[in-house]
This record gives sequence, C-alpha cells and structure tokens, in this order.
Amino acid sequence: MTARRPKIYIDENLPHQIGSALNRAFRSAIFSSYKEERLTRVLDLPLFDVLRDRAFDVIVTRDLQQTISDSERRGLRDARLHWVGVREPERASGLGFYSAILSAVAATVPIVLSSIDVPPRAYHVICEDLRWETPIRSEPI
Repeated sequence: MTARRPKIYIDENLPHQIGSALNRAFRSAIFSSYKEERLTRVLDLPLFDVLRDRAFDVIVTRDLQQTISDSERRGLRDARLHWVGVREPERASGLGFYSAILSAVAATVPIVLSSIDVPPRAYHVICEDLRWETPIRSEPI
C-alpha cells in the first residue's frame, strides 16, 4: 500500500509554469496550477472549499492577505490547507522574477512536505533576486 502523494495548488497570482517545473523536481508531490484546475477569478473562500473537495493539501500564493483576514484563516483551517505565501520580489522582473519565485517555492516544498500531516500551517517566504532576505517563517493557521 502506498501513501497518497500530497497535492499542491499554484494560485493564479503566480506563473502557472512553476507547477510543471516543480513536478519534475519533486516526485513525492503533485503540483497543479489554476490553469490545469480551471480555477480563475474564484474568490478565496469558495476557492478553499473547491481545493478541499479536490483533495489539495497546500496552496501556494502571493496573496498575503489570506493569513491576515480572520475569515480567510478560518477558511484555510476548515479546508485543512497549508498555506505558502511568497512575497513578490521587488527588484526582479522577467526571468529574474520567475526564477526568484520558483527558487523560493522549491526551497519551501521539503519543509511543507515534512509537516504535511500536522494541522495546517502558514509558511511565509521572502525572496529577492535569488537571495533570501529572511528565513522561511512558519506559524499555525
């Protein structure tokens, strides 16, 4: 009997292509973007319900408001979703922007996967031009 591979959703405010890059790098999880899931322009609370119904374990997003708003934190907890928030690189653009986002998420994935079976947590990631400004910070949702 094999364990189910965790499912990680890439939100529509991130480049959808990072999902395929992460699928190649991490065989122990399944990455799917808003594009593959056909989830565009869905408000956060209904999105969390859809992701729960589709058996997602993690949402990766640039929407930092999701862990500030009490209702959205509750929605994440109710959907049992871990949250990875990537602060937008301020000085990067084009390929540098894509690389900064991809490297930040890739560095966070092993930490999230090691805690996938605990109650949902928020992972705050700050990246800038491929250099870490601060370490990944984790807190209960």
